[in-house]
Amino acid sequence: MSSIERVDLRSALNNITQKDWKEAVKRLGLVFDVSSGRGSHCVIRDSNYPITDIRSLVSTVPKKLYKKMNIIIFEQLMVFGLGEDDIWKALKLMK
Repeated sequence: MSSIERVDLRSALNNITQKDWKEAVKRLGLVFDVSSGRGSHCVIRDSNYPITDIRSLVSTVPKKLYKKMNIIIFEQLMVFGLGEDDIWKALKLMK
């Protein structure tokens, strides 16, 4: 799995919410699917596949987040192929 290189920004992941991920995912051109989790979690999906296709799954975003889970989501986006700086910018934690 890819690891986050910008250690100076890593602590900012403490305060990221599900809503923050929703906005960032849209900025990154992915789909934030709220229909999958009945309110407890949402799913980040690749827009190149239908949401019913398992290949569209990028990451799951629980309602209650903590730093380790945010790191996992961040790294899953990197494994998907997004650049670290692009993700930081989408989260509005880097200009």
